[in-house]
Amino acid sequence: MTGKHRNIWRMMIVMALLCLAMAIHVPASVKSIMLSAGQKKQLSVNNSWKNVKWKSSRPEIVTVSAKGEARARKPGKAVVTAKSGKKVRRFMVTVKESNQISVVINGKSFTAQLESSETAEAFKRLLPMKIQMEELNGNEKYHYMGKELPSKAERPGTITEGDLMLYGNDCLVLFYETFRSGYSYTRIGHIVDPSGIKEAAGNGRVTISFQ
Repeated sequence: MTGKHRNIWRMMIVMALLCLAMAIHVPASVKSIMLSAGQKKQLSVNNSWKNVKWKSSRPEIVTVSAKGEARARKPGKAVVTAKSGKKVRRFMVTVKESNQISVVINGKSFTAQLESSETAEAFKRLLPMKIQMEELNGNEKYHYMGKELPSKAERPGTITEGDLMLYGNDCLVLFYETFRSGYSYTRIGHIVDPSGIKEAAGNGRVTISFQ
């Protein structure tokens, strides 16, 4: 066999190996996901994938069940990997700090979604907080915190049941009725589902925990 023929055979062998490598290599796709601490999300792959194995690179940040349900534990980043034979899919999960808090009124628990604002962040740093809130006008509970928070007051026009506001720069107000108002407030957040908040608030002074 001449040198020319040997070079041709070498090239053919190399091309065959490259084709074989391409045939068996399945590139891993990456999908970015953003979650808040405590949030859950069902991750998915193609329905044709069988016996999928799930794994988190950092279980202290994100855990994943055998069925692919991811749960955000604390702020940070983790890669969740799904494998089925030679098929691989990766999810880059970024966990941000939760912007939800628990509000307990007379033993009844509600979830409040806080604003993404300087005022809400300053309020969150005061938690956990258990206070006595006074009654006013048959539609709100208020408490002077004795600590000033950054404020950017505006007239909302309509106060909505479940609104959590700052009056001035140190008065926390929780509304349990919807009504029109000409007063100015800085919005802190709102109760996600205010059903039953009026009954829980009752008449007069009430003990409320924010945590």
